[in-house]
Amino acid sequence: MDQGTATAVCEALRFLTSAGVVDYNGHASQRLASGGFLINGAASNRAAPTPDQLSVVAADGQHTGPRPPNEVALHAAIYRARPDVGAVVHGHPDWLTTLSSARQPLLPVMAQGCLVHDMPTYPQAHSISTTARGDAVAALLGAGVGVILQGHGIVTVGPDLLTAAVRALYAEQTAQRQVRAAPFGGAQPLTADEVAEYRQSLNTPALFRKCWDFYLGLER
Repeated sequence: MDQGTATAVCEALRFLTSAGVVDYNGHASQRLASGGFLINGAASNRAAPTPDQLSVVAADGQHTGPRPPNEVALHAAIYRARPDVGAVVHGHPDWLTTLSSARQPLLPVMAQGCLVHDMPTYPQAHSISTTARGDAVAALLGAGVGVILQGHGIVTVGPDLLTAAVRALYAEQTAQRQVRAAPFGGAQPLTADEVAEYRQSLNTPALFRKCWDFYLGLER
């Protein structure tokens, strides 16, 4: 197991739990040069993961190490469909899941939300635990940054774990603002011009790293 990749997956899980995207369930994976990927095991402690809790999943689906999570098929399908994707994150964040349970679309009601605007919604709440379901989500994802899983959670992708994880957080923060504003008449979505502007100005690794460092810093 490559130590650098293992460290990256463990750090991503700590970020995701600190940010409220992942709890005792959820997973993060990173593509390996071998064609497979590294993912936290089903029984891993998401808040304090260690390299020995990670599973290496080969391109043929065979794994080495701990048993991978039930939804490993979700990650495998996305990596097959998207050669450009280097990392996949899946969690069950409270606000976004609440919003999708009510069959409400995620709207760009804050600047960071523009980076995850127009994510499609997978219309069922079941676990993505089969190849067919994984392929269906991957097809829905297309060339996008993520998919909302109705009444279930979210899956986001990126060239690296930093990008995939921060995208998931931005979606959850946007959903939180949207749900909290509902009793007051609802949050006003940003205009198309504002969405286009923020998608360009905020889509930078430096801003993602600022967010990453903040939430990891809360552990101290």
